[in-house]
Amino acid sequence: MANNGSHMCVQSTQSKMAEVDKVISQLKLEKCANTPIMLISGGERKRTNIGSELLTDPQAILLDEPTSGLDSTSAVALMNVLRTLADSGKTVITSIHQPSSSVFASFDNLLVLADGCIVYAGTPGGSLAYFESLNYPCPNGYNASDHLMDLLVVDAGVDESNASRKQRLIDKWDSGKSSEDVAKQVSQNLCRVRGDFYFSLPIGRCSRQFSCPFPHPLPFALQIEQMKILFPPSDETDEHFKKWNTSYLTQLKVLMHRAMRNSRSAIFTPLNFVKSIVLGLISGLVWFQLPEGEKYVADRSGLVFFNMTFWVFDSLFTAFMSFPSERELIFKERSSGSYRLSAYFIAKTISEAPMRLALPFSYILISYWMSNLNSSVSAFFPFVLVQLLCVLAGESIGLLVGATVLDMEKAMVVATLISLAMMLTGGFFAEHVAGYIGWVQYLSPFKYSYHACLQIAFDSDVKCDGSGALENLCKEGVEYAARRDVLDMLGAKGSVLFNVFGLFVISIAGRIAAYAALRRTKDGGGRV
Repeated sequence: MANNGSHMCVQSTQSKMAEVDKVISQLKLEKCANTPIMLISGGERKRTNIGSELLTDPQAILLDEPTSGLDSTSAVALMNVLRTLADSGKTVITSIHQPSSSVFASFDNLLVLADGCIVYAGTPGGSLAYFESLNYPCPNGYNASDHLMDLLVVDAGVDESNASRKQRLIDKWDSGKSSEDVAKQVSQNLCRVRGDFYFSLPIGRCSRQFSCPFPHPLPFALQIEQMKILFPPSDETDEHFKKWNTSYLTQLKVLMHRAMRNSRSAIFTPLNFVKSIVLGLISGLVWFQLPEGEKYVADRSGLVFFNMTFWVFDSLFTAFMSFPSERELIFKERSSGSYRLSAYFIAKTISEAPMRLALPFSYILISYWMSNLNSSVSAFFPFVLVQLLCVLAGESIGLLVGATVLDMEKAMVVATLISLAMMLTGGFFAEHVAGYIGWVQYLSPFKYSYHACLQIAFDSDVKCDGSGALENLCKEGVEYAARRDVLDMLGAKGSVLFNVFGLFVISIAGRIAAYAALRRTKDGGGRV
């Protein structure tokens, strides 16, 4: 049985690779199959983009101005490829503003719109005869598409007679065609896509009783409320109608591989690594070999707060940019059914964690021993654990901001306000915070990490040295200030375990909230 399963897995992989080769051949990309995308031509890049969608074997392909930015030769080559796809049984719907003669003639059906209203639906050749019957013949030697553009496109600088002409064309078509006639004419090649899968496209008229709700300009406007896609009950054993093309484990594996490569190039860069090392050396030199006496209590607490503050800010502000920067990619791949949103989110958060933790760890490894924060080795590992948990908590908050506010500029403002509010209520700057804003501290990773690290750093009584730094504790005749009294003076609350638990809760709850926010975002998809 094991051998059979292995064989089936190999067969599945081979079939997938065969499909990739088939798409490459269909799109005539053999010449650049092993070339980086950045080095291929514009036409090849367009075909590669189409190929990524063909891998899911869609029955209908919608393209918005696929020939824009291409020269005439590349545009014709691309249309020949689309023509081949159409001949293979797929439905290709495309919007083109100003096609060349050869591109214009390659369409089976043509829908001409003006201000969201239909002015013609039929064959490309039939459009010339139709407009000629309305006393708008195409001049000899003139491109048919250019003729239609001249008739329908109204510029602000053109006189009102042109606008009136366009309205007459709209009214003429509207009065001469019923909505049923238009629907039948436009959807004649769309009505039966595959087997029992029907695609009906009824299009309403644009008349006095029916206003045009479409925004302008719109390259391909159809009345969405009247568009109906009818799916018959599908057999779960039918491979074509499966909800997902790959298993959840495969999705997770592929997405984690991609996310790790991206995070290596974005987070764990040589520059960031050098930054961590140099910053560790700087902080180690500033707080170099701190003695454990009364005089240096404030310096030691300041080092604790700086260590925690910098890396929370760093993780928060790099994490919040993850989703806004990948927004279009996520929605595009999700719309094609490439993977579940939960698979993407888990892969994204898990794969980035090791890279994000490696930098603060290298920093702590240097600064901790240079500063002699606590010479006990048994204190070093809990301190590192708390600091790394603090980084993950900051990352969770950043992910939540990025998933909630997908606009980069707005997210930056929100992240700044939230992080500063949490830092100010974290216990270092203000120990007694007014009740109406004091609740923020319980959501702040600054508070939990600061209080936990203070207790790790001050794990014994502090020797009084007569400096007066702890005048309330180091009174005359007192040789050591009690550890608990020092911690109370610094405002440390809760046990180390309690504060670690607080950081853990923020790390997990922030990620869950970020996933929920991303799932509810427009175009984020409703499938888990």
